[in-house]
Amino acid sequence: MSDLETQIAADYGVTVDVSGTEADEPWNTDRGGIDAINAVSEWTGQAVSWLALILTFTFAADVLSRTFLNDSISWANDMGYFLYSIHFMIGAAFTLKRNGHIRTDFVYRNWGAKRQGLTDAIVYGLMFIPALVVALWVSAGKGWKSFELREEVITSNSGLPLWVLKVTLPIGILLWLLQSISELVKSIRVARTGEWQ
Repeated sequence: MSDLETQIAADYGVTVDVSGTEADEPWNTDRGGIDAINAVSEWTGQAVSWLALILTFTFAADVLSRTFLNDSISWANDMGYFLYSIHFMIGAAFTLKRNGHIRTDFVYRNWGAKRQGLTDAIVYGLMFIPALVVALWVSAGKGWKSFELREEVITSNSGLPLWVLKVTLPIGILLWLLQSISELVKSIRVARTGEWQ
């Protein structure tokens, strides 16, 4: 619980016991793992976050064009899909590092750190990482083939290069896989020591 939240609770006469809660709050993201991988996830996430701004301007231009010129910008919709897809795929590792993916933690958050670490290690090691390895294998082959063919969007007149998305997917999965390995290392350490860094 942040200082601001504690102050607001105090203003309303609510006493909040925050002892022992700092270590496992979802926004506490610098809790170990492999520093080099964490740094790459952080950097790539920050870099692609700027795509959201470009996406906003793209849709704003299209809305203005529809409103004042009664004509849509033909490539705006496809460009929106492209920018959002790249933002989502490359940003997945950043979101994992920041513990921002949706999860049902109403039970998990009440467990001790050792049990949380063990659970995370099992999930990452036996389910998540193997699934990402398979997804990387499949998407890399399809991405390479699309790149060789210089595949384009054929469902509209924009002619945007579809191969860019199909190449971005395995890159995003690779980053996500690397961050998952960092999270696995972190979880194993927590399962052994019984405390989050």
